Amino acid sequence: MTAGKIAAHIQHTNVRPEASRTDVQRLLAESLEHGFNGAMVNPIWLPLAAAALKGSSVRVCTALDFPMGGATTATVAGQAAEAVRAGAQEIDVMTKVGWLKAGMEGEYRAHLAAVVSAAEGAPVKAMLEAGLLTSDELARAVELAVEAGVSYVKNSSGFGGGDATPQLVSELRRLAAGRVGVKASGGIRTRGDAEALLEAGADLLGSSAGVRIVAGAAGPAPSDAY
Repeated sequence: MTAGKIAAHIQHTNVRPEASRTDVQRLLAESLEHGFNGAMVNPIWLPLAAAALKGSSVRVCTALDFPMGGATTATVAGQAAEAVRAGAQEIDVMTKVGWLKAGMEGEYRAHLAAVVSAAEGAPVKAMLEAGLLTSDELARAVELAVEAGVSYVKNSSGFGGGDATPQLVSELRRLAAGRVGVKASGGIRTRGDAEALLEAGADLLGSSAGVRIVAGAAGPAPSDAY
């Protein structure tokens, strides 16, 4: 698989709390240079990203309510609407893992549906935190996310365990059954990682190591890549 084809699936990411303006500008420049699918930034950097990526094929992406997922539905829906106004073209959102485990399936689904509605057509990706779920819970999480109208299911925020593996991506692909896309995230640090996940059925890859992946750098990946 060529570097260009891999890059077209990567959402190059820096959502670290300490990311500075210079760090984000570097991420955006790298996204343009390598033709990544998207650039994932925290909401505070959306105006900067929208201006830098205007007119390009690189999607402006942001993540909401992570890694804890503890905000109310009204709060997160409001954040989604604000993010779209600020230039977000795609939104990754944490799911309510505790609600799912408590059997509160209606609340879990309604939360995601509210975010989808607030996003006004911008694709929403549901971060399922598969590492915290049983196989039965994962199946229900996918089903409820699909019912809520999300565009993608995502195995993990990258911070809650459950890093992407070919086996997990393949299972998400099976559960989604072509109704929504699959985004892989967490632990994607090398070209080999990326190729294996794409071959397993991932549509998108979220990684902070996008440049390293497309450059095919040798040696161990940095431990702080996510």
